[in-house]
Amino acid sequence: MRRSRTLTVVAGFLIVFIYLPLLVVVLYALNGQANLSWPPHGVSLQWFRLVLSDPLFRAGLTTSVWAATTTAIVAAAIGTAAAFAITRRSTRFSRWLESTSRLPVLLPPLFIGISLVAAMKTFAVDPSMFTIIAGHVIVSTPFVILIVASRLRTYDVAVEQAARDLGASPSMVLRRITLPLIAPSVLGGMVIAFAISFDEVLITNFTSGTRQTLPLFVLSRLRRTIDPSVNAVATILLVVPWIAVTLLFVAQRRRAARHRGEIRMSELARAA
Repeated sequence: MRRSRTLTVVAGFLIVFIYLPLLVVVLYALNGQANLSWPPHGVSLQWFRLVLSDPLFRAGLTTSVWAATTTAIVAAAIGTAAAFAITRRSTRFSRWLESTSRLPVLLPPLFIGISLVAAMKTFAVDPSMFTIIAGHVIVSTPFVILIVASRLRTYDVAVEQAARDLGASPSMVLRRITLPLIAPSVLGGMVIAFAISFDEVLITNFTSGTRQTLPLFVLSRLRRTIDPSVNAVATILLVVPWIAVTLLFVAQRRRAARHRGEIRMSELARAA
């Protein structure tokens, strides 16, 4: 009982330590006055209206959404293919691929950013949306590999073998059997990649050139002034990934409900 109380206290302290700063940021974003004194004075949405009317904010938000969406798609494609190569064949190459796929997570983002700048200068590549997405894909793909590979390791290959015995081609098995079964894991990896790309600052600062993402917009605004508008942008940065997670959760719930409905219909048809 004493150990249980200690764990409860420690868990409560960790929750407060993690989420209290986020709550303070949101409260200041709703502050009715320009100063950041505590407690906030009144409740107002004027800072959200201020940043939403800023053309630089809208341009940064558009760039961040496009970069994050493209990063999620590319990272999902590369990560899923790499996860198949890692889990389906136990060879020296697959083990090497699994080990090297974790390097971008272990390396400091500053090192990755400097390496990308050096590569861009070597191959005469100008900073653009392509270089932003390339940097984001490097740091987000390992998470997709980890999520999809863990699902494939618990995946029953006998389902694919049964489909092949019934005459299905390899491409048909991939489209009709494998991908639908691992789709939740792939979508989860895409959401993680989207969130990492949407909030990435350091690597983007090296690869963006004249383009400005939403985190870089916040960084440039902090250099000029500190007012609740910065907290409003930070709140938007906090909310957007959670919206992506919520949409994924709703899509998975609908997919599961539709699957249960199909099973009931098939059972009723058999009973009839």
